[in-house]
Amino acid sequence: MAFNDLLRVFWQRKLLIVVVMVLVIGPAYAATKLVSPEYESTATLTLTPAKAGNDLSLFLILDQVVPLYADAATDRTTLDQARQLAGGSLCGIDVQTFKGTGIFKIKSRCTSRSRAQRSAAAVASVLLTRAEAGDVGVPSMKLSEPDQAEFPGSPVFPRTKLTLLVAALLGLGLGLAAAVMRESLTTKVESADDLAAVAGVPVYAEIPAESAVLKLHSPEDLAVQPRLRIVAEAFRDLRTNLLFTDEGIRSVLITSPDGSHGKTTVAFGLAATLARAGTRTLLIDADLRRGRIAELLELPRSPGLMDVLLGETELEDAVRVGEDGLHVLVGGRRSADPGELLTSAFPTLLTRLEREYETVVIDSTPVIPISDARIVARYADATILVARAGFALRRQVRAAVERLGLINVQLTAAVLNYSSAVRASSYYVQPTGDESAEKIPARRLSEKRGAARR
Repeated sequence: MAFNDLLRVFWQRKLLIVVVMVLVIGPAYAATKLVSPEYESTATLTLTPAKAGNDLSLFLILDQVVPLYADAATDRTTLDQARQLAGGSLCGIDVQTFKGTGIFKIKSRCTSRSRAQRSAAAVASVLLTRAEAGDVGVPSMKLSEPDQAEFPGSPVFPRTKLTLLVAALLGLGLGLAAAVMRESLTTKVESADDLAAVAGVPVYAEIPAESAVLKLHSPEDLAVQPRLRIVAEAFRDLRTNLLFTDEGIRSVLITSPDGSHGKTTVAFGLAATLARAGTRTLLIDADLRRGRIAELLELPRSPGLMDVLLGETELEDAVRVGEDGLHVLVGGRRSADPGELLTSAFPTLLTRLEREYETVVIDSTPVIPISDARIVARYADATILVARAGFALRRQVRAAVERLGLINVQLTAAVLNYSSAVRASSYYVQPTGDESAEKIPARRLSEKRGAARR
């Protein structure tokens, strides 16, 4: 994984990293508050020759002599006498020696400041007395106390700042590791970058996760409902990317790897956006098994595409025109196996419709479970795959692309639906549903495309 990929993973998983850090820092901070603080007092003792002079031999045996005094500081006799001198129990006593010197320190550590000072002072005093009496040590060495035990200030344990710093570094490391592991083990498409990487095509739009889309029934809803304005902007983004990618595109197939990705809503949103911009647009429900364009727009299901393919209804009688100029060809009666009709009759019908309309948007079946979408994709100018964020499996997206590739259909682009990464911006929010400013450029583009077509 490249460095830039790691940075992208860390940014996308920043919430996970923060959660892991909090889970590490929280208990560490709580532990510093729950434990009793401990204080330490230290008395420093030194060994020097008893008589003045340059007797180097005495300094050469310091490493053998100092341990004798250190052991004497913690033996039973010294501790019993120190306990009597301190007038109570002693704190924990520890002796620290320094190699090659005659210096050693008597440390006393406990939860009481005054008791820590008394304990260190008592042990040092008893040891000095015993050394002067000749009970411990070497007669030729003199034991003195240059630094007496002082009253301790701040506690030596716990060290809150150091503990929190270590916990933060540990939590950050664990968080980064968790982010990389989560990215490696994830099986779902969660972002536009994920979808583009798995599908191998650019993502033309991210449709935000907005519950108001469920109440969408007409092109006008995209303009007048405030909650749908950011959704409408996403569809305009899809329209712009699609139209300016290839001016020769006349028909667009909308499909998905499997069901429940919202492909029908995307197909309707794209068609409605094109129609509102002044493009003569036809929306076809080519999902002849479970298509729901009729239910979405609250239109009768028949006559529709199936009736036209069977020759039972004329195309002009089956196409319905809405108030916003969007032409709709619903699916008609459902069929258990429409594959033969789609193979034989649909190509001719699509060629006719491409002559009559500037753009034909086709809502088809999912790619993986049914072959209908692959049949239609052979004749459409562009194929767009819709994947639902946090729901689409990466292996499903790859499988859909591979199945289209088997019949030499190159995926044009992808759309990430129900994306939580899209946020509203006041720059794009229109006070009204008027899109007249868009219609002139769209018509000019349509005229240019028409001229190129001729």
